[in-house]
Amino acid sequence: MNICNKPSNKTAPEKSVWTAPAQASGPSPELQGQRSRRNGWSWPPHPLQIVAWLLYLFFAVIGFGVLVPLLPHHWVPAGYACMGAIFAGHLVVHLTAVSIDPADANVRDKSYAGPLPIFNRSQHAHVIEDLHCNLCDVDVSARSKHCSACNKCVCGFDHHCKWLNNCVGERNYWLFLHSVASALLGVLLLVLVATYVFVEFFVNPMRLRTNRHFEVLKNHTDVWFMFLPAAPVKTQAPAILALAALLILLGLLSTALLGHLLCFHIYLRYRALHADLRSCAPRAPWPGQACRSECQKKRKRRMYKVPTSGTSDREPPLPRLPGPRTSGCHSSSSSDSADASPVHTSGPAAAYHSASAESMDEIPVAQTRLGSAALAAGVVRD
Repeated sequence: MNICNKPSNKTAPEKSVWTAPAQASGPSPELQGQRSRRNGWSWPPHPLQIVAWLLYLFFAVIGFGVLVPLLPHHWVPAGYACMGAIFAGHLVVHLTAVSIDPADANVRDKSYAGPLPIFNRSQHAHVIEDLHCNLCDVDVSARSKHCSACNKCVCGFDHHCKWLNNCVGERNYWLFLHSVASALLGVLLLVLVATYVFVEFFVNPMRLRTNRHFEVLKNHTDVWFMFLPAAPVKTQAPAILALAALLILLGLLSTALLGHLLCFHIYLRYRALHADLRSCAPRAPWPGQACRSECQKKRKRRMYKVPTSGTSDREPPLPRLPGPRTSGCHSSSSSDSADASPVHTSGPAAAYHSASAESMDEIPVAQTRLGSAALAAGVVRD
């Protein structure tokens, strides 16, 4: 269902059937007045952007005008200093994140005054092909994506923030994080002050009336002042309680949303950092591969292991070499060694080399033993 006659494709108008008369006529009158968005101040503003500014004004007015002046006299300077620094810092980073154009460098060099581009799916399968955006009609970097709301390619695109009414990309990502963190810190501090005022109103309300303007109202405890000390305005006690309670509820809701958003982005940054570190480190073998490698090593050790008999200082039996058979004691000992040894023939070094060998250092050991056997056989033969 199409609600409020809103177009189904809000990124770039699309024509599945593109005819020659349609190309000649150009974009429709509804699209001629639309342009790609430059930053968060581009028209029209998003409703959530308006809500964010209204909340900021409400927290600032109620915090500085109602709650902080009701703190004990020695706490008031610290309250103004801490909350003022946090609110001013948040305002600076928020305005900077909204005002920055996060588009790709080639898109920023191009004029935004042109009409809204129309994507023809019959000619192009994707918006960006071979690092060329068919809508922006410029070459873009490999990390750029085409934003559906701003209708432009954003370098290092992360998401489109409706509260800023601007894309969050490589140029303003850290400003966005600082804006969220400062807003969360300011709201937490404001909720703490409002909770103190709300509780102290029932426990000991005289601790909230330390300002000099309350000295003339010692006999009228139901009369309170707002916007102290510059422009004191008389009000009743229920108004103070209602404003404090409303600020606590909105502050807790804002804390939940901001805290969830900040934790989510911290988690994403941690995963990205962990992925970068893992890509630089050597990969661990998967369990099946490790098991197979261990079995192959055991098989190699069994293949090249020579059984020993007797004491450890005795030389192991040597393999039988081809040659004329000799009679006597030496012949029987040679046959016994041949039966006990896993190597039966001799040959060049290449004959002892196999694909399963761990190194070529094993082959000279076998050649040395075969050579010593050949020398021993020659001595007996003489």
